[in-house]
Amino acid sequence: MGMTGAYERNLDAKGRLSLPAPLREELGEHVRVFKALDVDALYVFSAEAFDKWVEGLFAGREGHEGFNPRDINDQKLMRAINKRTTSMDVDSAGRIGLSESLRKQANLDREVTVVGNYDHLEVWDRAAADEDDDDEALLDLFFS
Repeated sequence: MGMTGAYERNLDAKGRLSLPAPLREELGEHVRVFKALDVDALYVFSAEAFDKWVEGLFAGREGHEGFNPRDINDQKLMRAINKRTTSMDVDSAGRIGLSESLRKQANLDREVTVVGNYDHLEVWDRAAADEDDDDEALLDLFFS
C-alpha cells in the first residue's frame, strides 16, 4: 500500500514531528530521514523502503545491475547517501525528532506539511508546499 495524502503539522519546541496516524504503521518503529536533493524537503522512509530506494538508485545507473563495492563511483555515491541519511526511532507518541541541522537543510520552520509520496513521506515547509501545489503544472505532467 502506498503512502498518500497531505497533512499539516506543527513542529514542537524541540523540533519533533508528529507523524500522520494513518501512515505510522507503514513506517514502523525505525525510519531513515534523507534531505531531498531536488527540493527543499526531507524524505522519511521506513528502514525497508529506504533500502529498496537505495538499491533502485544503483540498479537505475547506466550499465549497473546494483551496487558494486569494487566500483569507485558506486562507493562515492553510497558514501554520499549514507552521510546524508539519519536513522531514528519513532517515539511512543508517534513522533520523530528533526534536529536543527536537518530543519535548516530543508528550510523548515515550525509549520510543515507532510506529503505521502508512495514509498516515503516528504516533509515540506508549509508555505513551500503550498507554492508547489500548482494544478496547471500537474495537468501538463498528467497528460504529457
